[in-house]
Amino acid sequence: MAFTKCFRYFFSTLLATLLLFSCYEIAVATTTIKVAVVMPDGSAWTNSLRNMASEIEKQTAGEIKFKIYAGGVSGDEVDVIRKMQVNRIHAAGFSGVGLGILLPKIRILEAPLLYKNYEEIDLVKEKLYNEFSEDFAKRGYVLLGFVEAGFVYFFSKKNMSGHDGLKNIRMWVWKSDAVAKTTLETFGIKTYPLHLADVNTGLETGMIDSFYSPPLAAIVFQWFSKIQYFLDYPMVNSTGALLIKKSIFDKLSKENQQIFKKTAKKYCRELIRLARKDNEKALVVLKKEGIIFESPPKKQIASFEEDAGKIYEKSIPQLYSRELFNRVQDILKTHRNTK
Repeated sequence: MAFTKCFRYFFSTLLATLLLFSCYEIAVATTTIKVAVVMPDGSAWTNSLRNMASEIEKQTAGEIKFKIYAGGVSGDEVDVIRKMQVNRIHAAGFSGVGLGILLPKIRILEAPLLYKNYEEIDLVKEKLYNEFSEDFAKRGYVLLGFVEAGFVYFFSKKNMSGHDGLKNIRMWVWKSDAVAKTTLETFGIKTYPLHLADVNTGLETGMIDSFYSPPLAAIVFQWFSKIQYFLDYPMVNSTGALLIKKSIFDKLSKENQQIFKKTAKKYCRELIRLARKDNEKALVVLKKEGIIFESPPKKQIASFEEDAGKIYEKSIPQLYSRELFNRVQDILKTHRNTK
């Protein structure tokens, strides 16, 4: 009888121990990646991100899972970077603002009037991808892929065409984005720093009467409903990227790292395709909504080009080196000469 009780006790203890270790192994094998984006749920950004997460979870048999914080619930990009530094957020989709805080030289991709079309921006990103990837790695981040919001335009409640058209407007500038502030002020625009979430309120109260944005973002955030004019001249391509903390990524198995990278890059490319397509549709929507499309006269365009040159000089070497700027210009020059 005593032997039976002893056996039962031993068996129960063994079973409990096995279950405990089994649960421990499951917990170790599963990594939950917390991802933040400022774009709202239902946007192309978040839809692509959720599709990517679903595919990675499936391909890794649940060893990688995701928790997505959309719509800026984790704060502005500066807030997200702080949270990544203390492991409250592990990965994020960034615009040039966040990317530039981590790696200033990447804002060469947002140099105003430097790129004439998508083909040119794609070419430069391809040529510099490995360099940027290595630089991010040195700072503790893995570059999973480039994305973009599209070419940026000026929107306003006031007419903006003509030589002095930009001097009479009050334009929002993303708080903490010194690069955008310098760019806009070099164009002669008065700027008012606000967080992304406060732009609507600024337009409603009259604190600002203008903003800069790709057409799609202007519709997604509903800013377009508070302006009347659209300056039909692309100023800069708004770049972006998906990053993950290297310390988190390095904990994944080599196989899962490859799955993650391959899948993320696929969805980043798809997101670029969708963003470009949706921006074209957004232009049609803006016209249907009665927004007045203005074309800047040649004299104003010449002024823009002169100001862009000043911005390049101001950006060297604070953002990017002259060597990098010259290298990008050589890439573009070679490409244009072959057309």
